[in-house]
Amino acid sequence: MFVKPPANITSKSLASAFLPHLVLFTLLVTLFHYNKTTSSSGTTTSTHPSSTSTNIDSPPSQQSQQQQQQPPIPPIESLLAPNGTIIGDISWMLDFAIIAFPKSGTTFMKDYLRQSSEVWMYPREFCIKSLEDVERFVRVYYEVRLEHDRQLQLQENNLDNVSMIQYGLKCPGVLYRNDIDIYRRYFHRTKLIVGIRHPISWFESFYNYQMYRNVSTAQMKTMTTTDFVGRCEKHQKVCTDRARFHAALARLGFTRMEGAEELGLLFGWRYENQTNRHHGGENHQQRRRRRRRIIGQDDGVRHPTQRMGVYPSTNQVFIYEVRQIHNSITSKQLSKNIQQYVQIDEALPEISSYTQNKTRAINICDDEHKAVRRVLVEHGKDAADWIQNYFVKSSSVVVSSPESFFDLLNDWKRDPCQENSLD
Repeated sequence: MFVKPPANITSKSLASAFLPHLVLFTLLVTLFHYNKTTSSSGTTTSTHPSSTSTNIDSPPSQQSQQQQQQPPIPPIESLLAPNGTIIGDISWMLDFAIIAFPKSGTTFMKDYLRQSSEVWMYPREFCIKSLEDVERFVRVYYEVRLEHDRQLQLQENNLDNVSMIQYGLKCPGVLYRNDIDIYRRYFHRTKLIVGIRHPISWFESFYNYQMYRNVSTAQMKTMTTTDFVGRCEKHQKVCTDRARFHAALARLGFTRMEGAEELGLLFGWRYENQTNRHHGGENHQQRRRRRRRIIGQDDGVRHPTQRMGVYPSTNQVFIYEVRQIHNSITSKQLSKNIQQYVQIDEALPEISSYTQNKTRAINICDDEHKAVRRVLVEHGKDAADWIQNYFVKSSSVVVSSPESFFDLLNDWKRDPCQENSLD
C-alpha cells in the first residue's frame, strides 16, 4: 500500500531522508547473496536445464523462479531438415533417461517419477534405436515442450505457480545395443538412470517374463535353462551373458580398461577353465594367445574397447540395486537422491514396498537349474568387483546409500538358493 507523503515534505528532502536506508538495504542484499553463494560451494550449478550437480548429498537447489525459466525454444526448422535429418543441437530436449537393464525396476522408476508435477515422461517405453527414432523423438517432445512453453506464457504474471519441467523417457536395455551411440551423439547431456539386480534373480525374472509375455518364445519352450548359458543367439533375449552387467556398463567408457586385472573381470578369465559352449577345450597356450589378443599385445588386433563396442560417454549415471527400492531405509534415501539427481524441487512421495505375483515358468532354485546358477554366480562375482573397484570411482557415477549398495553387490557372489554358499 502506497501512502502519500505530507505536502510540506519536498522531493529533495524525501530523497535525502531515505538515501541512507537505501544504501543499508543494498548492502544487506549483497551480503545475503554472498553468504548464499559461499554456503553452496562444492555443488556445480547452472541456469541451463541440463546442468548437473556433482554432490548427491547436498540439498536440492532452491533457485528463484526467474533463474528456473526455460530458455527460449528454437524453431523446429533449426533442428530438423525437411527430410527428417537432425541439423541442430537437440541435447537440451531430453533431461534424463531410464535405461536400466530389463527387469531391474524400470517400470517402477518411470511410474514413480511421473507422480511429480515437475516431470514429464512418455507414458510407455520410448526407445531410440535408429535415426528415424531420433526424428520421431524430436517431433513428439518438441510439441510437448511447446505446449508447456505456451502454459508458461499464460502464467507469466503468476510466477509462484511456475516450475521447471524435467523431460524423460524409459527404454530398458540400451547398454546392450548400439542405442548408446545415439545417446553419445545427440543426448550427451542427458542424465542416465541405471538399475541392476542380482544375476540369478534377474535371470529368473527375465526368463519367466519372456516365456509368458513375449510372442517369440515357441523355441524357448523346447529348451532347458542350460541351453541359455553363454551368448544370446538368433535374436534370443535371455542368456547368461546378458547378466554380465559390468561388461555392458563398461561400454560407457568410464574406466581405462587397461591391465589384466580389469580386463580379466570384463572378459571372465576368472572362471574360463570351466566348461562352456564357447571356450570349452581350450588348452593353456590357446587361452594365453586369446588373452594377448584381447589386451592388444598382438599386432593388428583391435583394442578391447573396440571389441566391446565402447562409446565414450559424457553423461552422468545414477546407479541403484533394485533391492534398495524395497528396503524401508534405503528407499527413503533413494527417493531424496533421485529427486536431486533429476533436479526437481518438490519432494517425491514415500516409496511403498510392493510385491508382484506373477506366473512363473521356472523356480530358479530347483536343482535342474543348478548349472545355470553356477555360471550366474561367477558373473555376479566379476560384476560386483568391477563395479566397486572401477565403475563407481568415476566422477560421472552417482550412487545412493553407497554402503548399502556395496553390501548388496557383495551378495551377488553367493547363490541365494544355497544358504551356506561360499565366495
